[in-house]
Amino acid sequence: MIHSFSCKNFYSFDDETFVSFVVNEKTPDNNGYFKTPSGNRLSKVETVIGSNASGKTNLLKILPFLKWLIVDSLKNPSKSIPVRPFAFNDDSKHPTELSVDFEIDEDIFTYMFSLKDGRILSEELTVRNKTKEKNTTKKVFSRIWNEKDTKYDFDGKGFNLPKKFENLLPSGASIIALAKGLNHKQSQTLAKYWEKIETNVIEAGWIGDHLLPNASANLIEAFNFYSDNQSLKEEAEKLLKRFDLGLEGFDIKKEKQNDGFSINVRAVHSFGGEKQYLPIQYESSGTKQLFVLLKTILQVLTQGGVAILDEFDVSLHPDMVLSLFELFIQPEINPHNAQLLFSTHSHVVLSKLDKYQIILIEKNKNGASDAWRLDEMSGVRADDNYYTKYLAGAYGATPKIN
Repeated sequence: MIHSFSCKNFYSFDDETFVSFVVNEKTPDNNGYFKTPSGNRLSKVETVIGSNASGKTNLLKILPFLKWLIVDSLKNPSKSIPVRPFAFNDDSKHPTELSVDFEIDEDIFTYMFSLKDGRILSEELTVRNKTKEKNTTKKVFSRIWNEKDTKYDFDGKGFNLPKKFENLLPSGASIIALAKGLNHKQSQTLAKYWEKIETNVIEAGWIGDHLLPNASANLIEAFNFYSDNQSLKEEAEKLLKRFDLGLEGFDIKKEKQNDGFSINVRAVHSFGGEKQYLPIQYESSGTKQLFVLLKTILQVLTQGGVAILDEFDVSLHPDMVLSLFELFIQPEINPHNAQLLFSTHSHVVLSKLDKYQIILIEKNKNGASDAWRLDEMSGVRADDNYYTKYLAGAYGATPKIN
């Protein structure tokens, strides 16, 4: 479970920006919150609201970037970390800083990175756990770049790493990524958690029809996934029927070829009791968007984890957007307390959320993104109509149209 994460000097964020899933203990219970094994109370859903170009996608990039850094950075052929600092000031002397708090089996880990010029300057992992008497915090490992000696000062006593591990430390990959590749069990456990983060956010932004030319490839990837996961295909078909798109399901035929595989997908419609088949390319953009979204959503609902979805509402009716995020709220559908972090312009979702579940974002006069959770604003009541007040401009983060 993700407790919180932060960034500084990262894409459009200049100053430190902090995002939290933690909910005040005094807040009345509802299905949108859950209690973790450590006793903390977290939200299942956080939505990011703001104008176009305010920095919503950049905020959503933080966790996917950390996933790549923690799990897959050793596979990076360039050996340089692809991170972009804030562009609109002379901040070249300062590093990018990232931090995340996450929980595994009652242990709360804090993972911190400092990055500059494509390399790791510092990296530290600590863990907090609750004993009968108190909370204890201990360092798992750390490293800091020593410019004078041109090497890392490394401390890995709390991680049972192989001998002379410090001699292998790469500047462009995390300690977890390296240790995992050496079959280090603790690293594999930590990496397995991060592998459960699913997203449609990449370096260039949202992977939808309207921004990137590989949209059809993402649709093929989704149907390839469904062809190999029959149970999730059936769950997706149940939801399609529930959303009343006029669909009974989809027929997938996958055939091996010398250079890979071919896949043919037809949507199944029913008219007058008879099935009719339509090639998937003739379905609406909303239907195809839903196919791709459901792949990510069903994965995390089935196994637990975090779904991070940018432009959640593109090509979808507002009522369907509500139905999709409410899948995470219902305990019988979300038994593993999977979490959802998403951006949307469908402001009607504000009528279904609490102030602990709404993150607002806007650009300041210096061109940097500022983000805050609604409960951080003074005077915001639990019984406010957030939808109406947001549209009236009471909370900011709305377009300024002259």
